[in-house]
Order: sequence, then C-alpha cells, then structure tokens
Amino acid sequence: MSEQETKTEHHGASSVPYNTRPAGLEKWADGVFGNNAPVKLPEGGRQWLADNLWWLALVGGVLSLWSAWSSYNAMQTYGQMFAIADELVRQYGTSTSSMNFGLTFYLALAAMVAQAVLLLMAYQKLKVHQKAGWNLIFYSSLVSLVTGALYLLTPYYGATSLVGVLIGVVIGWWLLFQIRGKFNK
Repeated sequence: MSEQETKTEHHGASSVPYNTRPAGLEKWADGVFGNNAPVKLPEGGRQWLADNLWWLALVGGVLSLWSAWSSYNAMQTYGQMFAIADELVRQYGTSTSSMNFGLTFYLALAAMVAQAVLLLMAYQKLKVHQKAGWNLIFYSSLVSLVTGALYLLTPYYGATSLVGVLIGVVIGWWLLFQIRGKFNK
C-alpha cells in the first residue's frame, strides 16, 4: 500500500487525509468511531456540530484554563491548611499528617494547560472548517488520555479518574470522528 493510500480515506463525497502525527491511530479511530460506528449521528447533527465546534472549542479552552488555575489555587490552599494542621499536631506531640501532591499533580496540571492551549489554537481553524483545527481537537483528546494516565499516579485520584477520562475520550472521539469529513480544507 502506498503512502498516499495510507494517508487518504474517503468520507462520503470528500477525501480527507490522515495527516496527524499519529496517523495510524487516527485511521483506526476513524474506522471504529466514524466509518464503522454502530450508531451514527444524523446528518443535521453532524452539520450543526461541525459548524459550532469553533465556539465549543473556545469555551472549552477558557474553561480548561480556569479549571487549571482553580486546581492550582485549591492545591495551594489545601497545602497551607495541612501545614497549619501539621504544626498543631506537632505541638501536641503526635505524628504529622502532611500532604504532598507531588510531581504527578504538577504534570497533570501542565497537561490541563496544554489541552486548553490546543483548544484555543483550534477555534480559528474550526471556524472555517480546516482539518488543521480538527487535528488540534484530536491532539487535545490525546493529551486528555495522558492526563488520565497521570491521575493513576496522583494522590487522591486513581483508577476511577482514569475510567472517567476514558469514557470522556470515547464519547469525544465518537463525536469528533462523526464530523471528521466536514473538515477538509
């Protein structure tokens, strides 16, 4: 199979290349969540989602930045509260109950910011139905998967957070690959 054949697949009447860095993953996900999905989004829903994805990405990017900032502030507040509690416990001669969020929390926070930046970068391209904007949304979903994996290593998160991320990615990929053919510029 030639490189051109592996990069191009037909979606209805238009041909949209698999031009993301993980093109193999994109092609596989398109087969599972797009072409061969057992349930398809109606054409009217696909068109509406494709036409409105730009502002959804903009809102999502802003909310993601706000969420990252709020998480950071909450971590700082909890850190201060636990420091006070640790000092009180030490004064009474018992062991401390210190809390450390650790490196993985900061990595997850950085992933949240990266996801927000990707969403904000995508909105202009999505407005004019460019495949490059769709690609950025796809990359954002991949960052979400990385964040879910980091949650496994982050105190007070764990496997349930990963399951939530996986459910979100499956739903997001189903929606994203249902409208992939609408982004062909």
